Amino acid sequence: MSQMRTLITSLNSKYIHSCLAAWYLKSYCGNNCGEIDVFEATVNEPLDNILRAIYAKKPDVAAFPCYIWNIEYVYKLCENIKKVLPQTVIVLGGPEVSYDSPEVLKANKNIDYIIGGEGEIAFRNLIEGLSKEEKPDESYIKGIAVSNPDNIPSPYSSQMLESTKNKILYFESQRGCPFNCSYCLSSVSEGVRYFSLDRVKRDLKKLIDEKTEQIKFVDRTFNCNKERAKDIFKYIIENNKESRFHFEVAADLFDDEMFYILKDAPIGLIQLEIGIQTLNETVLDLIKRKTDSKAVLANIKKLLELKNIHIHVDLIAGLPEEDFKSFENSFNSVYNLKPHMLQLGFLKMLKGTSIRSEAKKYDYKYKSFPPYEVLSNSSVSFSEISILKEIEELVERFYNSGRFVLSTNYIIDNYFSSPFEFYMSLRNYMLQQEFYKKAVPVKTLYAMLMEFVKTIDVADIELVNELLKIDFLSSDKSGRLPECITGNTEKDLNQCSFDFLNNQEKVSEYLPEVLGIKAKEAIKYLHFERFNHKLDEMTGKYEKEENVTIFNYRDRNFVTGLYNSVLINIREFRK
Repeated sequence: MSQMRTLITSLNSKYIHSCLAAWYLKSYCGNNCGEIDVFEATVNEPLDNILRAIYAKKPDVAAFPCYIWNIEYVYKLCENIKKVLPQTVIVLGGPEVSYDSPEVLKANKNIDYIIGGEGEIAFRNLIEGLSKEEKPDESYIKGIAVSNPDNIPSPYSSQMLESTKNKILYFESQRGCPFNCSYCLSSVSEGVRYFSLDRVKRDLKKLIDEKTEQIKFVDRTFNCNKERAKDIFKYIIENNKESRFHFEVAADLFDDEMFYILKDAPIGLIQLEIGIQTLNETVLDLIKRKTDSKAVLANIKKLLELKNIHIHVDLIAGLPEEDFKSFENSFNSVYNLKPHMLQLGFLKMLKGTSIRSEAKKYDYKYKSFPPYEVLSNSSVSFSEISILKEIEELVERFYNSGRFVLSTNYIIDNYFSSPFEFYMSLRNYMLQQEFYKKAVPVKTLYAMLMEFVKTIDVADIELVNELLKIDFLSSDKSGRLPECITGNTEKDLNQCSFDFLNNQEKVSEYLPEVLGIKAKEAIKYLHFERFNHKLDEMTGKYEKEENVTIFNYRDRNFVTGLYNSVLINIREFRK
């Protein structure tokens, strides 16, 4: 094989995703390994389409990064590749084949080689050897960690940037993790290896200049080195143009200087994902997760008060010795912080993790196929896991969607003792409505929540109607309310709206962003709605006061995702 043709195929879970590993392999091979291409597709595409695309390339080597979301697809694909391209050498790598490679090779005769662990050095050595017709003695090749990551050429070539345009672009500033959480694959590696700050800033500048829309740092704990994290935060705040950045961080490692830096970040520039997992100290010890829970909660509260950063918080159900009640306590504490997103996840017994090796100790029952999700353990039953699954779906649709912020907050604060009690009650109601057996359109959710509230004897239906109306108009620019919500009844509101927009003094005071725009143009993206209540900022209670709220569908808050609005007293509006 004088001119080796290698095709690295990444099968991502969604079109919006990309695969950083594939581009690292290509960059490390350089120009001495023949022709190397990267082909990115998704597991949602028909297998025949992917097979034909690979066949058209006729590679000498077909390589696949393997993860829990694509491994079964990869196995099927490899079997058929060998039938149509029997001479093609198939190489697998990635976490899903790194920890039980002998078993994988034994069960899948179509696979020629598996590279376990970090793959850059081993993959290049393998390709160079195959090009010289020097085959390794064994089919399993242990990966070699690159001690200095700067020795890996940057993956952000013009080809990569073109291929990943309009997708989430993944970024590393370090490899490894200083912590040893038993459920996480990062605990398998020892220590942290950093790319130099010069290298990080050079690559970031290239991505920023390319106006990459979303850059997601894959560092397990981005701020484990606080001073380094501050430097990178400052760099993107000072140099960013149109990109948004996502980081996984440990909230207890934040200090006053970090908050001081972050307060100057433009709204929506930074998204922080914070893995709390549980607030049960006994469970935290069992999973070897070192964290200061009080500091975590306090710092999340401070971050939310900045109002310029999107905060995503994670909990994990099914951890060892965490029963249903303990999880409920963690849920309530975290929910009451009001993060922008609360991900209710379920423990995955990943290959290579220490918690998987302890499965018998805690009587774990889990799915034997990816993603190896927990079914039960000695502390939580399958029935309880099922309830949490149903609550997870409600949290996704009624909380994480951002469509029911005011209405659910009001309902929980006034009619339930805790957020978890609300979701349990809503779950019971939804079971009666067969919610989990059918696809439910968004507008129907408003009707279902309204009908649920009507089952509460003391509920203020008029106020809930208004809060649902604000929620809908803040998230849906159609302006067409669901049938269950009572809308404007005043016939002259439309004319009053034009009069308001023609009054430049009022526009300057309340809607300066549309100043100078003709009323007939502005009305195309503004929605005027009459309300009978407003929130008293001092007491946090809703009080009777007639007003008009104007929703601007060209002005979205990049932290909450909701459209901005302005409230005007009805008398002032009609002047």
